[in-house]
Amino acid sequence: MNNTRILPSSFKALAQLDLRGLRAAHAHGRCPDPGELDGVAEGLILDPVWFERLRLWRGKVFHSDGWGQASGINRLGVGSFEFRRYQFNARKQRSAFSDRDIVLLDHNRPDNPWWVRAYHDELVEMRSGLYLTCSHLRINGQLRYTSYFAFDFGQKEL
Repeated sequence: MNNTRILPSSFKALAQLDLRGLRAAHAHGRCPDPGELDGVAEGLILDPVWFERLRLWRGKVFHSDGWGQASGINRLGVGSFEFRRYQFNARKQRSAFSDRDIVLLDHNRPDNPWWVRAYHDELVEMRSGLYLTCSHLRINGQLRYTSYFAFDFGQKEL
């Protein structure tokens, strides 16, 4: 099956999907090489919608190591003020929810607060430069859904 026909190719297309559509898009996304993730990415929280309205999370900054892995930091802000906090490592691994490879954005680093370290983000590619991530929080040893977010290394269309 050729997934490129069914995958959303822009922030606008992703933002039009409901939760069921986001799940389907994520299930059909491909696992990119984490080494491709490099640079400043604009972010958009897709679900829950109310969280995007706060505009606290702005995206991510990635640094590829050239060996198939990357690290990065979140872009956060209030109004016109932006700061960078909460580092992560990006690596390919099996999904915790299905039998396929994803890129895990692993926030379990000693320099992050305990509540950030509990995040488990599974990233897939929609098209070159556009990525969809399903985020979960580990609570009492179980992963609980928190959000879908996307980021793009190009311009934000919305």
